[in-house]
Amino acid sequence: MYKLILLIVCCIPMFVFGQAYKPGKGSGLYGTGAENIDKGWYFGLGATYMFPYLSEEESIDYTDSLNQTFTQDYTAKPTGKFGLFAEIGMFRMNDKKVINYIDYGLSYKWFRGGEDFESATFLNNSLIATQQTEASYSSHTASLNFNIGNRYDMSEKTFLVNGIGLDADYFFIKSRSNGGVILGQPHEFVSDFVGELHYFFGMGFKTGKRLIIMPMIETPIFAIYEFNHIKSTHNYFNTRSRPFIIKVRFMILKKGSKSCPPVYNPMGITPDM
Repeated sequence: MYKLILLIVCCIPMFVFGQAYKPGKGSGLYGTGAENIDKGWYFGLGATYMFPYLSEEESIDYTDSLNQTFTQDYTAKPTGKFGLFAEIGMFRMNDKKVINYIDYGLSYKWFRGGEDFESATFLNNSLIATQQTEASYSSHTASLNFNIGNRYDMSEKTFLVNGIGLDADYFFIKSRSNGGVILGQPHEFVSDFVGELHYFFGMGFKTGKRLIIMPMIETPIFAIYEFNHIKSTHNYFNTRSRPFIIKVRFMILKKGSKSCPPVYNPMGITPDM
């Protein structure tokens, strides 16, 4: 059963890639003709933000040996902070109708956030103690990613692109501090390795040279590993937060790409002359 599942998973990317770049007429890249392809390198800079998910509220009652009734109320609220983001990789765009955009590369993500925690202890319905803490966390990750999507040309100079992608994140530096504890419930944290399916959206602006500037947003939508009931949020202390990435990508077209400006040729000399 395991081998069958592995075979299916391996075949899906091959099928998608084949559909995206089905050979056609011409002698250029993928048999479609070089004039139908945009390709090159990209690098991007931006910010991460841990968007707070749901607050956690608990109320626990217990009775001691003297038959006194205690009640402990807990409230944990996640808080988000901005972190850094950087990426580098390669991209390809063609003139197919459905899947006409692909990119893959490496990225660095710094996830930061915290949790406001409050607890109150009651004895026979009378408040006897309170506690407040502000937890914080910081996670530095290295990531591999692969994206496929659809590009819609709004004009000769602008286009929209959106799609889905896979990312594999390794958390190599982690810091967690001051988390409040709910009686009988241990803290939970995101795994050291995370595999997710994410959604992305961007708007590209072509400059007069070989540069495309594309602001983008990205967020996970499905957890693959660790598989935790498909939650695409990350556990920290007693609550969860959703990673959100805002970035600007600088895409450098390779010479010969279809969107490159024509070479200045005052004599009008062509290869056929």
